[in-house]
Amino acid sequence: MGINFEAVSQWLIPHRRKVHVSVFLLTLLMIPGAMTALQPIDMESYEMDSPELTAQEIINEEFSNAEVILGFLVSARQPQYIPPINEWQPVPLLSDGTPDYSALPPVPQMVPAGEEWQGIDQPTAGILNLELLREIDAKKQVIVNHPLAPALKPLISDVTGQQTNGSMSLPDHFRSFMDGTSILTQDALSPFGTVIPAATNWSDCGELECLLFDDLNLTQEHIDLAAARMAEVSQNYFLRWLSLDRGFVADATSNITGPIGGQLSETGEWESHQMGKGRWSASATWLLVQFDRGLLEDMGWELKWKDSHQETDIKFTDDGILIGGYRIADGTLVLNPPQYNTDICKTLAEDGAGCSTEWSYMDLEGQLRSHDRTTITLLLGQGVNVEVNRELQASGGLILLMGLAITGLLFISLRRWSDVLIVLFSLGAALLWMQGLIGHFAAFTQMFGWTIIARSQFSNLLPILVLALGIDDSLHALHRYKEERNAGNSAESAAATTLSRVGRAILLTSLTTMSAFAANLFSDIAALRSFGIEAALGIFAAFLLTGIWAPLIRLSLDQWLEKRGIDTSTANSRKNRSTEKLLKIVSAGSGTRKNAFVIAFLALLITIPAAIGMANLEGDFAVEDFLDESSDFALGVNEITLRFADEGEPAVLLIEGDVADPAVFAAIDEFRGEMNVHAEGVPDKITRQPDGNIDILALDELLYYAQASMRYNTTPFENVGWLVEEEGHGMNCNSSASGTVADFGDRDCLIFFYGYTYLYGIPGAGPIPSIPASIVSLYIAPAVELNQTHPWLDINGEPAEYQRMLMRFGITSPEDFPSMKGGMEELWRDLSVFTNLSSGTYLNAGEKVDDKPLTWVMPSERPVTRYVASTAMQNEMQSSLLLGSLFVFITLTIGFKSPKQATVTLVPILLVVVWLYGLMYAAGASLNIVTVTIATISLGVGIDYCIHVTERYREGIRKGEDHHTALIGVGGACGLALVGSAASDIAGFLVISLSPMGLFSNFGIYSAAMIALSLIASLVLTTAALGLIAGRQANFSESE
Repeated sequence: MGINFEAVSQWLIPHRRKVHVSVFLLTLLMIPGAMTALQPIDMESYEMDSPELTAQEIINEEFSNAEVILGFLVSARQPQYIPPINEWQPVPLLSDGTPDYSALPPVPQMVPAGEEWQGIDQPTAGILNLELLREIDAKKQVIVNHPLAPALKPLISDVTGQQTNGSMSLPDHFRSFMDGTSILTQDALSPFGTVIPAATNWSDCGELECLLFDDLNLTQEHIDLAAARMAEVSQNYFLRWLSLDRGFVADATSNITGPIGGQLSETGEWESHQMGKGRWSASATWLLVQFDRGLLEDMGWELKWKDSHQETDIKFTDDGILIGGYRIADGTLVLNPPQYNTDICKTLAEDGAGCSTEWSYMDLEGQLRSHDRTTITLLLGQGVNVEVNRELQASGGLILLMGLAITGLLFISLRRWSDVLIVLFSLGAALLWMQGLIGHFAAFTQMFGWTIIARSQFSNLLPILVLALGIDDSLHALHRYKEERNAGNSAESAAATTLSRVGRAILLTSLTTMSAFAANLFSDIAALRSFGIEAALGIFAAFLLTGIWAPLIRLSLDQWLEKRGIDTSTANSRKNRSTEKLLKIVSAGSGTRKNAFVIAFLALLITIPAAIGMANLEGDFAVEDFLDESSDFALGVNEITLRFADEGEPAVLLIEGDVADPAVFAAIDEFRGEMNVHAEGVPDKITRQPDGNIDILALDELLYYAQASMRYNTTPFENVGWLVEEEGHGMNCNSSASGTVADFGDRDCLIFFYGYTYLYGIPGAGPIPSIPASIVSLYIAPAVELNQTHPWLDINGEPAEYQRMLMRFGITSPEDFPSMKGGMEELWRDLSVFTNLSSGTYLNAGEKVDDKPLTWVMPSERPVTRYVASTAMQNEMQSSLLLGSLFVFITLTIGFKSPKQATVTLVPILLVVVWLYGLMYAAGASLNIVTVTIATISLGVGIDYCIHVTERYREGIRKGEDHHTALIGVGGACGLALVGSAASDIAGFLVISLSPMGLFSNFGIYSAAMIALSLIASLVLTTAALGLIAGRQANFSESE
């Protein structure tokens, strides 16, 4: 390796006291760095270069008042769990006003989801039951009283067209429908000024008196009638507020007729149904709450978890032990969201880190769920970092159990408690050094303005990596020390041999492991580059403290005992004679030429099907692979998939360039048309209405509303310069040939309506709802501030320019990565109506050109960025695996000075990687961040096992031993160390696999399998490979 370890050991041993003091002082210096390294890890922060993420940054910056929408699933509760109204009280809050998460109605008490379009029988009308609607309506007061309420942003009902103050649910639709303000119950005007009668009414209710929703005399019959009328005439928008099991349930006692047992076709017509008496019902609905992002930040809240104030205090209260934002209740760690308000958050923000919105979202959920009696409320898709941290802290007991298991197996391997304590002590120091080195390195690079360390979910795996490597290094060192003492050597001589022989092997294993992870340095993803550096620092710490320092501690302890007359010779200590004998048989037997061919043939038989399985693995994102499948977060993901699979997670389309060009405006509707044409066999990922039509929200719909409003009342528009009678209306806007007020094929008309709606929203007139300007600003923003009295001009008197526009849509089942791939490809094909107008590429915006009004088109938001980032990380990790293998081969070739022996050492571990992937396929696993990372770690960790075997074999050959004798030597101290290390690691990983947290569980299971396969690869495959290349002569020259 270019380093004379005999010289190293000759220097270290006489100066060991100085080494101990130096290690102690350096450990103290590592503490501040370790504290710096313990920064929060945001599960939804992707440190990488991606056009989708760039688009997200542009949206956050240019549309600072963009919305944050919380979606609460509200389901009917199973009747047997509903307490009588006269015995029920809301769940009492804790002494500080915090919701008692340990006493909230559990999610499994939701009414089970029914079959699509079949409805449910109990309770009557399901979520449309009047009693349930009253309970949902009462929740609005909880929202209004919450500290986040000042940031509420108005919502517009897609059913009735009415505006709410920031929260919306079924009762809002019923209220506006029944009070006559709904667009469904008002006459409209055609483009030619003729009256179009209202689609329905709430003035003739047959035998019933038409009552308002808030009337105390309102009955279930009123709700059934209103629901039937809204379902019939709202273009199916009303049905979207009901879960997929919505249906018209037969009831002979009802006076309402509807489609029983049918479903909507893509044309909006009912099919396979029978008209009969009954009522609409469903198991669940939505409660939407919308906040203004900019207002939240102004109030002191921080939307990024990693940049927010971290709750770390431990308190002992009458309510129990509080740990950060959690509480121990009956032995279980539950949420205990901190009680933030504007004053607290502004103070924290001034100190550099505002309140995390995640905590306040969870507090709002707890407040709402505290009022559940007939319903179950659940926040969806929010608070992932809160849940991850809860599960990490709740797994603390398993970490302790893992420590006990490892300690027991270390004793079985080493047979001496002092050795076990040395291993544990050096491991603890290595972990501290790792964190300290990372922290100091990050601080040092930041002094020069470089951000190299980007802590990510991969960082959580580093302690486990260092633990595995540290156990391996220390066991090899201490077993070799014991072997030398058993041979009659003194403590000092044994330490010298250990450092000179095993130290060289440990250096080589450390360098090869660093080489394996060094491939990440070439990644385009900052988190992976950082992981490569962090891993290198951790491996370096493990090498110094467990591989070099541990035997020095053993030497110092033995000499201290000998001075006190205590015999430290291990000649009479208990030995693993039977295990050692078996290992020698295995290593020597595998290395015979005949057996080696048999082993190679069997390995090939296993590798072929494993490689086929590896090739068929598909990428996926299942929440249970990362979190506890029984957690509210995971249950929420499953419930939304089950009950609202046709509803998607919000996504946006960023369009840059001259978006006021009429061709761009016309392309919006063309895009809808393209999206409505769904090719057979292509995943349909875009949210659709119940009748199958695509659901895309864009500026064109708002402009048509504004034009219709002008037809009813021109006064608001005249107040800002619209001249009704003058040709061009004062800004060269021509009326259309069809007789509508303005021609949206005319640029000047577009600029006027863009400006007016951006400044003033849409005035309510006739059936046209009043839509605030804050809604319009979600879709467009002027390049320069607009003139308030002449909205077609900017404040400089120049014609207004618009350089960015957003379109909004939903993506269904975004966690299904295989379908996301096809869905995104289909989306890009449909986007050709925009990309054909753009001079930009996928990666970069283009320049302005005459025939291309647009410069860039890019989809973004969480479902898109999550898919892109996760897919990129998986691909990068797999690429790093290939590049890492090359780096390892080069390192081994230099270390062994022999490509042949480098190949012998590397190939067995590459087979382990293939076998591991094959095992994942057989177990039904998918490619995700966890499984790909384990495969990468298997190269870095598993290669160490094979290196120790090859290096010990080479040592025997250098001493003049023949091939057979050298293999027997492999089965001695080296084999015992390998088995001891593997047993300890496997036990530790199996304990971790007991965690309900999917991340730990999957990592534990597959890591244990990886260690077991690595042990087989080292003692069987590597020795067999040595037998194949050794031939009959088995002469390995020193030069090799």
